[in-house]
Amino acid sequence: MIEGRALLMNRSVPAWGVRMTLLLAWLLVSLFASIQAEAEPTDRWQQLTDEGTAAREQARYREAEQMFLAAGREAEQFGATDTRVAATFNNLGLVFHEQGQYARAKSYYEQALAVWEQALGNEHADVATALHNLAEIYQQEGDLEQAEAYYLRSLTIGEQVLGAGHSQLAFGYNGLGLVYRKQGHLLQAEARFHLALALLERRDGSESADTAPILNNLASLYKEKELYAFAEPLYQRALGIRRARYGDTHPAVALSLNNLANLYHAQGLSERADLHYREALASNERAKEPAEPLMGSILGNWALLTHERGLVEEAKILYERALVIQQQTLG
Repeated sequence: MIEGRALLMNRSVPAWGVRMTLLLAWLLVSLFASIQAEAEPTDRWQQLTDEGTAAREQARYREAEQMFLAAGREAEQFGATDTRVAATFNNLGLVFHEQGQYARAKSYYEQALAVWEQALGNEHADVATALHNLAEIYQQEGDLEQAEAYYLRSLTIGEQVLGAGHSQLAFGYNGLGLVYRKQGHLLQAEARFHLALALLERRDGSESADTAPILNNLASLYKEKELYAFAEPLYQRALGIRRARYGDTHPAVALSLNNLANLYHAQGLSERADLHYREALASNERAKEPAEPLMGSILGNWALLTHERGLVEEAKILYERALVIQQQTLG
């Protein structure tokens, strides 16, 4: 499975302050009270946003959704075109995006883009964020022409605002790599993945959590080219980085285990593949909130391997479980 990276621009909102002198204190009492009242929803919005972000990063998606919905209610007090409204839409988009609910994610991203463009103009970094996230959705839905256009527009804004070679551009290059890979332009894809990886490693070192999706995508490209000896260490690096960050029970860890299982399956290493599919399924099932689309993919992959090994009844059970999840996910 290939991976993108959805961006989150989560800027802190400065607290209001009031400077008073003894001479003017009696004049400013009512003003101070009104400013404090305005500060409270700002602080509450930031608190809910921080809590929602922490929950999302730990794959506690229902909790994250509730935090961001509450943050949205706070943000509405600032006006429909306030940037905090857009940030909340974007955060809700990320919650559904990471669960594979692309239609709901796209709706929130589009709302975030509309508010940011209205509030900040068309060339702001936050606009680039929304464009990038929409590009991720288009790429994952298979609309590669639209995805490429959005990635390129996002990168153009990013280069203007941040400067060419900024590490934050790595995620856009990674996205373009995914598009080019799906289009069969493997050399262009490989170049974008290497560029993205270099930018992040220069900023954070080789064990940065942000490098894991790019390592995975580069490994998947080598697997597609049957360069298995190049693919395996990259998959292993991604798995090690994710285990260090999330522990053993997280959808991201399960995804890396599934990718390794697919690699071993492609090489005919059935026992190793079987072991990694089992570990991937267990990792996802024991997560605080398992990723249902991922679970369906793992079960489907494992069912295929099991069928190839002649274990027809066991394979049938796995296929049926995968089908139920697919029906529940897609409706």
